[in-house]
Amino acid sequence: KAFISNEEPDIIHMTSMKVTLEMKDGRIVVITSDTGVYNKKTYDCFFVKNVEATDGETVLNSENMDLLASVDTASIYNGVILTSTKGSLVADKIEYDFQTKYYKVSMFKKERVKVKLTR
Repeated sequence: KAFISNEEPDIIHMTSMKVTLEMKDGRIVVITSDTGVYNKKTYDCFFVKNVEATDGETVLNSENMDLLASVDTASIYNGVILTSTKGSLVADKIEYDFQTKYYKVSMFKKERVKVKLTR
């Protein structure tokens, strides 16, 4: 379902939001959430509640994800759990820069990020 208000015609409010991204390396990333907002002008997506992103090998769950096409970054925050064949990670926030391909993993308080690597 989608809703566009007359006051903000470029903003689409959605329920059962789903976005499929085709990455340059050939991976297909599918992102879903209970609700979200899409900006038709900037292509920015804001996913809210029960967010899941997967490329088939890695699964990322959180309560929020801001996929900002306007600045080529993604912010995943609030109860982040990342699992893959290489291990798992629990954090409050992950920021990803699509240009540099670097992740910044952090906690909101002075807690440590929990990482479990498997071989």
